[in-house]
Parts: sequence; C-alpha cells; structure tokens
Amino acid sequence: MVDCDLSIPAAGRKGNLLDFSEIMRDLSVVLAIATVVAMIFVKMRLSPVAAFLVAGMILGPTGARLVSEPDVVSAMAEIGVALFLFTVAIETPPSSLGRFRRQVLWAGSIQVAMTLVIAAAATVLAGFSVPIAIFTGFILSVSSTSIVLKVYADRGEADSTQGRLSAGILLLQDIAVVPMMLLTPILREWGSANPAAIALTMGKAALAVGGVLLLARVVIPLLMREVIRLNSREVLGLTILLVCLGTAWLAHRFGLSLAMGAFLAGLAVSESEYVHAIAAQVLPFSDVFIGVSYIAVGMLINLQFLGDHLPMVAGMAAGVGLLKFLTVSAAIRWVGYSWRVTCITAIGLVQVGEFGFLLIADGFRTGLIGTEPYQFLLSVTVLMMIATPFLIHGAPGVVRVFGMLPGVGRGGGETPEEAPDQRAPVRENHVIIAGYGVNGKNLARVLKSTRVPYVIVDANEWKVGAARAAGEPIVFGDVHSPQMLERVGAARARVLVVAISDPMATRRVVGIARAANPGLFILVRTRYLADLDDLLALGADAVIPEEFETSVEIFSRVLSEYQVPDHVIRQQEQLIRSGAYRILRERAAPTGGEVLAEFEAFLARKVIELFFVSEASGWKGREVRDLPAGGDTGIVLLAILRDDRAIVQPNPSMNLEEGDKIVLFGGHAPLAAALEALSGCGRGSTG
Repeated sequence: MVDCDLSIPAAGRKGNLLDFSEIMRDLSVVLAIATVVAMIFVKMRLSPVAAFLVAGMILGPTGARLVSEPDVVSAMAEIGVALFLFTVAIETPPSSLGRFRRQVLWAGSIQVAMTLVIAAAATVLAGFSVPIAIFTGFILSVSSTSIVLKVYADRGEADSTQGRLSAGILLLQDIAVVPMMLLTPILREWGSANPAAIALTMGKAALAVGGVLLLARVVIPLLMREVIRLNSREVLGLTILLVCLGTAWLAHRFGLSLAMGAFLAGLAVSESEYVHAIAAQVLPFSDVFIGVSYIAVGMLINLQFLGDHLPMVAGMAAGVGLLKFLTVSAAIRWVGYSWRVTCITAIGLVQVGEFGFLLIADGFRTGLIGTEPYQFLLSVTVLMMIATPFLIHGAPGVVRVFGMLPGVGRGGGETPEEAPDQRAPVRENHVIIAGYGVNGKNLARVLKSTRVPYVIVDANEWKVGAARAAGEPIVFGDVHSPQMLERVGAARARVLVVAISDPMATRRVVGIARAANPGLFILVRTRYLADLDDLLALGADAVIPEEFETSVEIFSRVLSEYQVPDHVIRQQEQLIRSGAYRILRERAAPTGGEVLAEFEAFLARKVIELFFVSEASGWKGREVRDLPAGGDTGIVLLAILRDDRAIVQPNPSMNLEEGDKIVLFGGHAPLAAALEALSGCGRGSTG
C-alpha cells in the first residue's frame, strides 16, 4: 500500500482561529493560478474544467504547495458541489424525461446496467471484495454532464443526433446516481450487516428522502411564493441559498450526504413555477463555486503517486474508456441508431463524471476504499476528464477511419440489412432531403403535394420506420457517406437539401455531394451565420442560417403590425437577402450612410407586382377591363402571363383564366391599393 499524507497542514492558524489574511492570500493565489491556466486552455480551445483540475494539481500539497489553508478551499468545494447538484437537478426535472424518446431512455438504462455489471465482475476478478466491486461499478457507470454538454454546445452540436442522445443518456445517469448514493452506506456494512439491518438502513434512507422531498414540495413553494412577491433579488438569492444548503444540511442530519440533499432539493424545486427565477439566481454562484470544486479535486491528486504509477493509471484509463465505449455502443446500437451516431456518442461518454468524484470521496471518507484505490480511481477520473474534449473533437475523424474497415457495413455501417423495401427507388431530376426533422417533413409534404419527385435520408431508425409506414420514400443511413449518396441517386438528382443538425456532418455531405455531381443544386440549412463561408467554399449553392432568417421574420412581423403593405415588406426581405449575406461575410461592413443610401435608392424606384388568378380569387372569367389598372389609378398593366407565353397589352374584353398571372407596374401606394382591390374581390365573392 502507498502511504499518502492527506492531512491538512496547520499553517495559518492562530490558536483555534483561522488567520483571515492567510485565507484571502490563499483565495487570491487560487483564483490567479486558475485564471491564468483557464485562459491558456480556452485559447487552445480546451475545456475550462480540465484547466481547473490542472490548476488544482499545481496548487495542491503535492504540487507547488501554494495554499496554506486547503481546508478553506475544501469547504468552498463542498458548497460548490451542493450548488452544482442543485443546479443539475433544477435543469433536469423528472418530467423532462418525456422529451426523450423511449429508445434513448432504454439506451441509458442498458448502458448503466452493463457498465456496472462488467466493471464489478472485472474488479472481483482483480482480487477485490464484492462491496468494492459494486462501488467501482457505480463510479464507472456515470459520465460527465457538464463537460460533455459544454463541449457539444461549443461545437454547435447540442441539437445534433449525438448531442440529443448524449443529453438523454446523461440525464438518466444523473437520476441513477440517487439509488447508488443510497446504497453506498450498505456497502460499508456488507460483511457485518444482516438482511434486516440492510432493510432498516434502506428504510431510513427512503424515509429521509421522502421527508426531504415532502418538505421541498410543500414548504418551499409556499416560501418561494412569498419571497417572489417581495420583488427583491437580494432576498430571493438568500432564500435560494437557504433552500439549497439548508436542505443539504437537513438531509445530512438524516444520514444522507450533503450532495444528495442538495440534489433532492433541486429535483423538488425543478417542477416549481418559479424554477426559472431560481435558476437565474443560483447559476452565478454555481459557476464560481464549481470552478473551486474542480480546483479542490485537482488538489487531492497526489502527483508523486501519479508519477510513480503513471503507466498503470494510463492503462486503467484506457481500459475504462474501452469498457464504456463498448457498453455505450452496444446500448445505442441495440435501440437502432446508425454506426456513425453510435460511435461519436460513445466516444463522448467514455469518461467518469462529477458524480463519480462524489462517490469516490464518499467511499474514501467512510472507509469503504483505502488510500491506494482512492488515488487510482481519482487519478483515472481526472485523466479521462482532461482527455474528453480531445476525444469529442477527434470522434468524427475516428468514425471516418472506422467506416473504411471491412465488415462494418456499406457506407461505414450506416445501413441495416438490405431489403427490397429499404432500397431507394431509382429516380432522376429529383430532390434529396437529408434529415427528416421539422424542415425535412415540411419540405416533403410540399414536394408531395406539388408532385416533385424526392427521396429522404435519415439516420434515426425510429423516424425512418414511422415515415416508411406513412408511405414516404425514405432510406435509413447517414447521407454523408459516398455510398449512401450513390444509392439515393445524387449523380442524377437536381437538388440536395441538407437539413441536419450536425455541423461536421453537414460540411462532409456538401463536399462529397459536390464531387459526386458538379451540377447539383445544394441548399443547406444551418444554425449560425459563422458557418456560411465554410459551406459556400465547400460547394453549397445556397445557405440559410436560422438565426438570420429569424431576424427577417421578426422585422416582417413588426412592419405588418404597422400596416406596411405586403409587397413593401417582401421587397425589404428581398433586399436584405440579396445583400445582407454578402455584407455580413465581408470583413469591412458598409457604413450606416451607405446602407441608408442603398435603401433609399431602392425605395425610390417603382416596382412590379404579380397577382395570381386562382379559383378562389374571384377574378376567373372576368374581363381585363375590370382590373384596377389604367386611367388615373397610377397602375400600368404590363402583361398577362398565361401558360408559357406573355400577352402584352391584352384586349380589354379578354376574359381572365385560372392560372393567369397579372403583371402590374407602379408606385408603392398605387400598387398597395390595387392589390387590396384584387384581393378584396375574392373575399367578397366568397363571403
């Protein structure tokens, strides 16, 4: 056994009192080192969490020994852990499970169970006792919610398939930690406790949990309602801290851990009508204290131990990563996701998470595990958390290499067993829809109603099955595979619409599709304007950033409320779309005067409008002379477009037909009046 001195040095104490000047010095040193390391990591596009862990190693008693009062940092870390778990519980209420499909919840349940059983069995085979084996399974079965979701958010992949799938599995893991923490005290009494004692312990724990939840659901809402009515942010902030820390202390008095009490309080408050106000108050505290918590964890690492056992720690980390990759992959693949999504998601979830830290600390503090296992588990966990951002960033490249291996399946394993009804029909001059989300479904519905041929590709087997049952021409697979594009006829297609939420996959499909068919019109939907240049450079013909189109919709609605004519609004939209993408991409944006001059020049022109004669318009069968044009109307009738020809200066006695397009020319105000008259005829005729 390795003797690790974890005692707290007594420097900085005066009798039984702490020297507050020493405390302020220690906190200043902690914040200074953490800030510098975090700045370096962020500039390198690495996770701040990894920076805090490294800063803790530097500051710790086995590092530079820059902190004379580590117990103060540890106390702040305890508060940070409580606030963190309170925040996690607030943001993941039990009702949020309904957002995730049953397949995701099954995948999370299977992953936790498989990891726990295999890890426990391997630990027993390594010569450890059954309680330690089960405890190790608890630790290894959970992943890092904060790191994984933060990295996906920074990459713009929070709404991608792997982002949503990871969020669902992590939510289930967080909830599974509750029974794990309740069972940990029983593991300490494994050898001496009889079934009755175990049942009594579980009963007390369940009673404590029920009491805390009852208190939180009954008393806390009444308290929060009164505090909210005061309309005082200061009182609200103090009350929220009281709820979080007070409930944690109360749970501790009942025999639960402080962290468990804070988590239960967050779960109870998560369903409150005031949850958003609570989250807004607690998040600033939580962010600061969570950073201190990770620093405190880093300080616990014995660098001498890590240096002496680095090969073994690295080997254990690799083994844990492989185990979790296999269990996560098996669970996700079992519920029907593609190989690509399976591999990327599994690579992102191979680490041990924050709850693992809590379990490790609880097991060491209560004597369930000794110093050496404690340091091994702690070192492996820290090492894997530091590596997680690198693994997630490199996952798409790993998957591409993996897809080239023989036996994985056509196109990198994206397709299930080939069956006649799963093959894409042979089409030409058709539209390929990549992604069957909201945009894909709406486009498919319009194309079907207008009899434009199309084929859909999606990597979610559940969506594919539902769409196929509804009669949609859909194929299961990842559209960025060259083989998949070949199957859906990219070389013969006319349009490709990419409506998926994975930025990396979007870039790949655009590049491959452009190489497969130089004449293909590629339309891409993306979330951010920042993706515009890359996609256009890869070969996209048109890119529609959601955040920009939202701004267009906003100003259109505002102008409508001021009764600005529809054709004027459409002209403004056309002007913005024709120039704004270019303007937003340029390094030197035009000055306000130039933009204003461009607007004024455009608005000064007379414009052309079209009116479509439909069955319901009221103009079918009427004569041209009845149109609100000519004379003193200020409107010129330029032509009537019928079938494939233009009738210029039509005879006033000519009857209008369904499908005619009336071309009018004039100023803004006369055109608005003319279009109002044309539309009013239809309303009057149907009224």
